Amino acid sequence: MGLDDLVHDAIPVNQPYAGLGAEAYDVWMPPSGDDPDVEMYRRWIERGGGPALELGCGNGRLLVGYAREGLDVEGVDSSADMLAICAAHGREAGLDLTLHHTDWLALDLGRTYATIYNPAGSFALIANDADAHTALAAWRRHLRPGGRVLVEMGVPTADLDAKYEWRVRRSGTRPSDGVTFMVHEAVRMDADAQTAHVLNRHELWSASGELITTYVRRHRLRWWTREQFESMFRTCGYIDVRSHGESDGFITEGRSA
Repeated sequence: MGLDDLVHDAIPVNQPYAGLGAEAYDVWMPPSGDDPDVEMYRRWIERGGGPALELGCGNGRLLVGYAREGLDVEGVDSSADMLAICAAHGREAGLDLTLHHTDWLALDLGRTYATIYNPAGSFALIANDADAHTALAAWRRHLRPGGRVLVEMGVPTADLDAKYEWRVRRSGTRPSDGVTFMVHEAVRMDADAQTAHVLNRHELWSASGELITTYVRRHRLRWWTREQFESMFRTCGYIDVRSHGESDGFITEGRSA
């Protein structure tokens, strides 16, 4: 019996962050403004000189700080709960953020942007080449002439032989009530299909160290190499396509004509 026969379940794949999952993400990745990619995307937004759109803005980890600085930037996410958290962070900062609740593949906002960026490798949530082409084509239609799309991608170099061994992935304690959000992770890589199969076991612990609840999320993450990604950009009509970074972690940039 093979591993895929043993780990064979009907847990939904790549569900939006909702409820406790959204709360956990906000504890782990708050909009504090000190993450290493903050300055990088800020430079691209400023260089664009016009409105920007963040695809997968989540809780506002990047977006809130940019808006506080006066940059003209909007956000898109598929999770209503994450957008609610993002909007709340905006209100705390005295901001009225422009947020869109929609799927990337069906993006149709009725306006165009100078810069569209998709950070943190979340493009890997797109399942296959066909959907990736659909997304990139939809994003290009939202660009002003000469506008740029920037998409972050990572190619795994570790865990290629992993067989769903559990390990602690991340933990964090919410200051307001002392609740700790912890996630354990187990992965299996399919290098031929360029896909990571990920199980996340989430736990909530009280301030006194008692387990409140636990639940499981499943992700299927697809990766593309630098050469594959650049080729896909060109097929979708982008020009001046190039990538920044290394072969295992890069940002691909494409411009509209």
